[in-house]
Amino acid sequence: MPKIKIRKMAAADQRQWLEMRRTLWPDCPKERHLLEVDQLLRSEGLVLFAEGADGRSLGFAEISIRRDHVEGTCSVPVPYLEGWYVDPGHRNQGVGRALIDAAEKWALEAGFTELASDAEIGNDEGIRAHQKLGFREVGRSVHFVRPLRALSAGIRKQNRNIPTSNQRL
Repeated sequence: MPKIKIRKMAAADQRQWLEMRRTLWPDCPKERHLLEVDQLLRSEGLVLFAEGADGRSLGFAEISIRRDHVEGTCSVPVPYLEGWYVDPGHRNQGVGRALIDAAEKWALEAGFTELASDAEIGNDEGIRAHQKLGFREVGRSVHFVRPLRALSAGIRKQNRNIPTSNQRL
């Protein structure tokens, strides 16, 4: 088992973090990665880095604070494991556990009582890793998005009467 150091990500780690994100989510466009990196850096959450004794990056954990409904949780807000990656050559050696343990410690010290996460339905390895570390499955879902477009000038005109979020109904 390698000697593992877990620490908060530093500004100098951004390039390495982005490379590992691209490995974890290869179908995600570069622009989306950059947007998500920027959002995480500006948020209340944190990014943890795992590194070996030689200083080599072994993985990361991205934790955001979600203030909306999180499936299966009993509290709001909830720290949410947005991304969790361990270099394939270092899996099953305690790196993932060390990242989750550090995330849990941070969350407890911040006063939270739960840590939530997700995994793609077909990601059996990720699901097993979550279960092995004490996460319980609370549901499965398929997400949908429908692009909105005006079907006619009449609908556009009608929508002008819908109050904005700062107007009273």
